[in-house]
Order: sequence, then structure tokens, then C-alpha cells
Amino acid sequence: MARRADINVVDVLAAHWNGTGTIYIVQTTSGVLYMVYVDSQSDVSFKKSSDGGLTWSTAVTVSGAYTVTNLAVWYDRWSAIASDYICVAFTESGIDDTFFRTINTASSDALSTLTTVFAGSSTAAGGHLSVVRAKGGNTYIKTVIDAGAEGGFYRLPVANFPSGAWDAARTVDEAIATLDQMILLPDLTASDTNDIMAIFQDASVTETSRKLYDDSANSWAEASINAAITELSTATAFANFATAVDLTNNLIVLLVWTNTDTLNADLLCYTVTNSSITAKTDVVTNSTDDQGLCAISIDSQTGWWYAFYGGKSDGSETWNTALNIYMKVSKDSGANWGPETKVNTMSAFTLRHLYACPWLYKGPWIAAWYVDGSQTDDLKISVEMVEPRATYQLGV
Repeated sequence: MARRADINVVDVLAAHWNGTGTIYIVQTTSGVLYMVYVDSQSDVSFKKSSDGGLTWSTAVTVSGAYTVTNLAVWYDRWSAIASDYICVAFTESGIDDTFFRTINTASSDALSTLTTVFAGSSTAAGGHLSVVRAKGGNTYIKTVIDAGAEGGFYRLPVANFPSGAWDAARTVDEAIATLDQMILLPDLTASDTNDIMAIFQDASVTETSRKLYDDSANSWAEASINAAITELSTATAFANFATAVDLTNNLIVLLVWTNTDTLNADLLCYTVTNSSITAKTDVVTNSTDDQGLCAISIDSQTGWWYAFYGGKSDGSETWNTALNIYMKVSKDSGANWGPETKVNTMSAFTLRHLYACPWLYKGPWIAAWYVDGSQTDDLKISVEMVEPRATYQLGV
């Protein structure tokens, strides 16, 4: 599988892994890539690529003059919504608020009016942030801005999208806590199309669970996925669990490490709906050591799943200061995984972020990572190179 590795998207980023949210690369239906990130001035910015990630545009600032601490991104199409807004949520440490803005990729990347989701009073390392749109069009944000003391769960009704007023705080799933992590997701088969779900990591009880939110009842229900998950603090790196929406089969694919930098850790794989949680074959079983972080992509054309993670399975690398990124591919929806393949070509490095484009409309696969330390805090990617093939027969 040919690839182009270690492409620099951004030089010299702000060190914002400490308390990050869910960060994604977006690929539109036309194949254009958008990378949303926190730049060296601690502002939210984006770049775009029309050639599969080989070259990138100049940066466009989304947030304005804020010191951003958390960032989360969602794309309408991942919720089966036939529009092309990229939803951007961020928390900043100046006036200690959580904000929301959209990028309209179908209208010259027009930015919506910046709106305030939550007005806080202090910001500290830790906490979490996630944003999603329900299939019915409501937008939801879960924000925890200061390591467990402030935050909440908020709804923007579809009638107010994208620049209208947010509702007063909705019911939170449970008491806000410092190290908990959450990824909000659409519920693609709910009878109420504004219901959503979430994957939740509860640090206090070492559990990963599925949570279902009933919009009309304003209530949550929880089901355990695995009760033996040791969460990785975002003060170290992010993310140790990752999701992708399988729009073809109306389900969520989840990757989650049972532990980090630990003998016999497993990178587990599940499919999740509002009625079922199904264990698939492990991506990594009984790690030797020195592994962690993960990301997942699904190719809509082939149905293949791409799992990315940090550290070689034989334990020959060093968490978290000398790691490479590896990939395995499943061509049968998680029943089997192919060989471990190194993604990057640069020398082993300190890995702080790892993420991927969760749903690929036109390929190729793309993995992104944040290089911290002596490599000047760069945002790099590797992409699959799709080689042209002749459509004629020899001698014809």
C-alpha cells in the first residue's frame, strides 16, 4: 500500500493536549479535506486540501483572539444530514467560556456568528469537550472546562442553527468529574431523530460505557461496554478511545485501549447501536508494552476499517517519548485484522495527539499526529497514495 508520510500541515502548534476534546479531520463528499486545529497563537484555525492531503491552503482563523484549551469538531454528513457544515466547539481561558461556530463548506467556507454555549468563571487543565448534531438537526455540546468544577450539557435546537440561542443547561449524564471523558455521537436508528448517544470513560470506576440521551424526556440511560478500562489522563496525550460512524450500517465503531504502556494491554474493538454492543476481534491482543492512543477510519467505498495506534506491539519502543504510529486494516468489519504496518517514516517521537478522518467518501486514508518537543510541535499526516490504473487492455 503506497503512502506519502510525514507531510507537515502546520509548524509550531500550541501545546494544547492538556484537556483536549475530540478532534477530527473532515472529508467532504467531494473529497476535500479540512484540518481543524489549535495554532501557535492558541486560536482555532483550519486548513484545507484538495489533493488528498499532499498540499494545504493557508490557515483561516475560526476562534478569534482567544486562548483555546479544548477543541471539538463534527461534520453534518456524519449524522446523515444532507448539508455541509463543520461544527466547531472550543473552550478558552481568557473569559472562561465555551463557544460554538460553524464552517459552511458548501458556501465558500463562510463562518457563522460566534455564539456562547456556556459562561464559566475559571479554566484549568483537564475536563472534556464534545459536539455532535443529531440526525434530526439539534446540536449538542458536553463541556467541562476546569477539571471537574464547571460545565454542563447544552442543546441548540435545529430551528436556531447555526447562530441562534442555546437552550438553558440540559440534564447532565452524571456529576461532572475531573478525568472523565466523553464522545457525543448521533443515534442513527432512534425513533426520535433528535436522540443521541455517547461513549463515556468513567475514570473513577475504570469503565467505558454507552449512554443514550432521550431528547424529549431530557434523560440519560447507561449500559456498560467494558468495566476494566484504565483511562489515560489527557495531561499526557489524547485519545485512548476513538469512534467512527458507519453510515452504511447505521452503527458506531469503537476502539478503546484497556490500559496504556502496560504488559498485556489490549486494543479492543466494538460495534455499538442503541440496542446492542458487540465485541469484535481485538486490534492488538496482549501488548508487550509501550503502546497507546488510537484512531479509526472507515472507507465508505470499500467498507474497510483502518485502525491506527502508537507503539509497536513487540514493546521495542518507548512510551511516550520514542514512538512510531502503526496501522492495521480489517476488510471484514472487524472479524480479522491485517498485519501491523508502520505509518510514519520519521524517527520515533513524542506523541501527544493521534486522530483520523472517521468517514472517507473518496479516500485515501489519512492519519494525523501531533509531534511534541524537539521536533518543534508540528502537526503531521500520512496519506495513502492512490495510484492511477490503466482502463484499457494490452494490445487493444
